[in-house]
Amino acid sequence: MLQDPAGVVPQPFILPLEGFAHVVRHFDGQTTLGDIQARVLRETGQFLAMKQLEDLVRRLDEAMVLDGPAFAKFYEQYRQSGLRPAALAGRSYAATLRSLRAQLEQFFVGHGGSGEPAHDGQAATRAGFRGILSPHIDFQRGGPVYTWSYRELVERTDARTFVILGVAHQYCRRRFVLTRKDFETPLGVVPTDRAYIDGLVDLAGRDLFDDELAHRTEHSIEFQVVFLQYLLGGRRDFTIVPILVGSFHDLMERGIDPIDDPDVRRFIDALRSVESGHDRKVAYIGGIDLCHVGPEFGDANPVDPPLQEQIRLFDGQMLDRAAAGDAEGWFKTAGAVGNRWRVCGLAATYTFLHAIGPARGKLLKYDQALDDRRTCCVSFASMAFHADSPAPSPPSSLASNVRASTAAS
Repeated sequence: MLQDPAGVVPQPFILPLEGFAHVVRHFDGQTTLGDIQARVLRETGQFLAMKQLEDLVRRLDEAMVLDGPAFAKFYEQYRQSGLRPAALAGRSYAATLRSLRAQLEQFFVGHGGSGEPAHDGQAATRAGFRGILSPHIDFQRGGPVYTWSYRELVERTDARTFVILGVAHQYCRRRFVLTRKDFETPLGVVPTDRAYIDGLVDLAGRDLFDDELAHRTEHSIEFQVVFLQYLLGGRRDFTIVPILVGSFHDLMERGIDPIDDPDVRRFIDALRSVESGHDRKVAYIGGIDLCHVGPEFGDANPVDPPLQEQIRLFDGQMLDRAAAGDAEGWFKTAGAVGNRWRVCGLAATYTFLHAIGPARGKLLKYDQALDDRRTCCVSFASMAFHADSPAPSPPSSLASNVRASTAAS
């Protein structure tokens, strides 16, 4: 069964195992059908008629499993479109304007929510706001936790450009992925700041679009756009700069601080340079989750309370490093355990901390989502960051709270 994680191929393509083992594995873009016919005869002793081969190629092409004419036509249409339609409406959140607004309102005012933010002009009075880290878990499990960072965003900054660093959940050839497309949700269309994107491209290279298809179905940015529209739509003209961050795992395995990687440094330098020349106030949003633990992610045993507590302590150490603006410490804390808890926001948060720094953060809300069978546990948090913060008050981080609670008990 050939299945496309990018969602371009609408249905899985079923192929006999021997058809893959002896035929399709030779479809490398270099080998002719005549050569494949000869290889199959040599390997299996069976003669495969050219008409059978051509028919297989036609069916694979029509299904867009091949990098052939059908996919080329689709990709060209995608590239020419200036709009990125909502991918998760009706699946991960309500599909109509009225029902979505009601859903989001309940996250703010319901159990675990922050309360509705004030829209009374306070934002301009708080200098030095740099950005937020917000979850990207589905709204059903994490909706109330989103509200804490977004309330802070609305009340503490009058920024009109939001650089959103999301997590690329599928394989990307490049470490960073751009798109110029505007983002559509049931709440309307949010324009992407194309001039900002062009500035990044000028400084960091055109290959930043090589994996643009990854934006098509990725939720980590889409969910942030929904919250921005809900809170700022009709109140403030704003644009976004959507950036997906790929994996830094190879750098972890080699013991390299990512800033010493030329591609990472070049892109972070570009982020800081373009922001410094931008004519509107900028705030950053990191759409990230933390640990992913349990059999659903390959672990042998269900998630029990002691393991949840272990994850909480580990998250506390990570979030302490983030709050200190310590990108290297954030990365090394995960690297010390080989990222065994699968922090999927690892690279995006690292990039965020370098882009906004020097800055300090404050933990606003933390939670874990555990399914009924204890096969899947995902942790996530909301944080807010300010530049040039005063010396920190007595510890109030997640890790410190856990340690205090343990000592008290």
